[in-house]
Amino acid sequence: MLVTIVIPVYNVAPYIERCLLSALGQTYPNIQIILVDDCGTDNSMNIARRVIDKHPNSHLVTIKEHEHNKGLSAARNTGIDTAIGDYIYFLDSDDEISENCIEKLLKSAIENNCDF
Repeated sequence: MLVTIVIPVYNVAPYIERCLLSALGQTYPNIQIILVDDCGTDNSMNIARRVIDKHPNSHLVTIKEHEHNKGLSAARNTGIDTAIGDYIYFLDSDDEISENCIEKLLKSAIENNCDF
C-alpha cells in the first residue's frame, strides 16, 4: 500500500528541515511525499529543496507550486489532487513525526479494516 504524505509549506523556515527529514526518514518504505509551496515570503522552499537534493530518498518527493498564496485548505487540496496513495497523511510543516509513524498508522488501519 502506498501512503501519501502531504506537507503544505508557508513561512516555516525554522521548522521545515526537521519536518521534511522526519517524513523522508520513515521506516515504511512505500511513501509519496508532496510538498505544496503556498508562496510564503521566507526561504522555506529553498531550505526544503536543499534538504531534498542531499537526501537519498529525494525520489519520493514531488513539489507542487501555487501561483500565489491560497491558504492551508487549498494547499491540502492541491496535495489531494496530486496524491496517488491508498492513504493520505497530512503533516503540518512546523511539525515532525516519529520514524515509524506511517508504519504504525498503516498497520493499525489494516488490522482494524479502516477505510476512511
